[in-house]
Amino acid sequence: MKIVAFLLLLVTSLATATADEAKLPIPDKLVVLTFDDSVKSHFTVVRSILKKHGFGATFYVTEGFDFKTNKQDYMTWDEIAHLNQDGFEIGNHTRDHMGFTAKNLDRVAEQIEGINDRCREYGIPPTTTLAYPGNAYAVEAFGKLRELGIRFARRGGSPEYSYEKGKGVGYEPGLDHPLLIPSAGDARPFWTLEDFVRAAKQAKHGRVAVLQFHGVPDLAHPWVHSPVKRFREYMQYLADYEYTVIAMRDLEKYVDENITPSDPFGTVKDRKQALAAGGLADNVRRPTGEENLESWLQNMVWHHRFTTAEIRTATGLSNDEVREALEKFDVHAENKPSRAADAPLLVLPYPGGRHPRIGFLDGAIRPQRETKLSIFTPWDETSYVVADIPEAIRRNNEKEHGLLYLAHTHVDTMWTKQGIPLEPVEWQRAADGTLTSERRLPNGVIFGTKVKPTSSAVRMEMWLTNGSEEPLSNLRVQNCIMLKAAPEFALRSDENKVISKPYVACRSALGNHWVITAWVPNGRAWANTSCPCMHSDPQFGDCAPGETKRLKGWLSFFEGDDIEAEFRRIDATGWQAQ
Repeated sequence: MKIVAFLLLLVTSLATATADEAKLPIPDKLVVLTFDDSVKSHFTVVRSILKKHGFGATFYVTEGFDFKTNKQDYMTWDEIAHLNQDGFEIGNHTRDHMGFTAKNLDRVAEQIEGINDRCREYGIPPTTTLAYPGNAYAVEAFGKLRELGIRFARRGGSPEYSYEKGKGVGYEPGLDHPLLIPSAGDARPFWTLEDFVRAAKQAKHGRVAVLQFHGVPDLAHPWVHSPVKRFREYMQYLADYEYTVIAMRDLEKYVDENITPSDPFGTVKDRKQALAAGGLADNVRRPTGEENLESWLQNMVWHHRFTTAEIRTATGLSNDEVREALEKFDVHAENKPSRAADAPLLVLPYPGGRHPRIGFLDGAIRPQRETKLSIFTPWDETSYVVADIPEAIRRNNEKEHGLLYLAHTHVDTMWTKQGIPLEPVEWQRAADGTLTSERRLPNGVIFGTKVKPTSSAVRMEMWLTNGSEEPLSNLRVQNCIMLKAAPEFALRSDENKVISKPYVACRSALGNHWVITAWVPNGRAWANTSCPCMHSDPQFGDCAPGETKRLKGWLSFFEGDDIEAEFRRIDATGWQAQ
């Protein structure tokens, strides 16, 4: 039965992987245009301007307000049907323009189906996207919305920004829930081109700018009115600067709506903390000097197969800067150097720019690359696992102090609680291929990791020197091996894992390849299906001021069936004592 179950999971995994691979990378300058409230000018003014530029858009229709009787300010259903025939998306804004709350969940279906019924009557497909009326939403409605066929839903720019000025943030797929997509801007009558450009420019580094409009003009709702002349300027800007302008439904080309955060408000909280600390910042690192730039481009293009958009997300360089650098250094996928058959396993610093997880992205917001290494499989030069060493270091009195260290933003550390930023560091490579990363924390504690690749395994070591004035204990370390970029190991299941502390092994989809990791002294061995990833988490001994403690680690690949015998063979190498 276990074999049958695994095969069923395998089939599901391969189908999911195929769907994931079909998703396009999110390019810079990807904008979603949305128009709310069934306003008459959507048909009489907006339609022709969008058609002139060849832009996609979603018109969110409602029969609320005095829609049924006021045909001076609101469209007819014939006009709405015409927009559909023009190729625009007709989205759902609820029948009665009703915002959702925990108290009216029993009316969600009638509100969504009320619009769908009218759409069917006029030959319009049932709606698959929603704009929350008044930007009022209830997480408790998500399940029902999914049952009703809603794949994506847009909110406003609140709570990151207050409603009044129409400011917002870019949509970050995987971090933002697909039923809680923020607006990058909500146009107002006092907006200038500068306000619009600020909103549109958030479409970079893996983010999408979802722009919210009402009427152009909007005589019935003057507080969200957009002047026609100004709106023409906005659309001309998008055309002049070559933005890709789509409808909300077109996000399905780029986004898997089944990847949802465990906490729908996790990234909202993270943004609010960032804004309170001085503003939102891109998680990018510009190369320092030409030699560094060339090395990172080789890393990204030859081995990680980054797109230009991903290079930009990692480096913060412009399209022109990336293109010129690739030509200058002659770095192209087709001129990647070959490696000797007996070369050590390929281990490279992970460049960022692409999240190393499939799911649970909100458990690793703004991942830092200085703890991450890509370890390529011996069977496929395009396939790799990402080792996060360490992902986290816990300590005594954690509830009081927070974590000693965390390689992303997810929960508080000692330093985030005090508002102390940690400067970025990078991996350093020695002549013999060893990679080392070391960090000194503000309290004087120093920790580091050394990684030595060989042809058969990757040997790892961690150390922690207590340079603080207090004794440290309960120093539990989380060391994570993320499997997303090695498709044969990326099944989101525990069925393909074997745990024999300190070893954790993951079996390939076909069953004869394995990736194995272990750390000692070991505290816990486990796996997370959401990411997917596996952990062999060690623990430093109690560390008095001035003392240094060390850990040993291992990672290898294995081809065969008897994984327990392979564990015994690895034990016999004596790696734990070396």
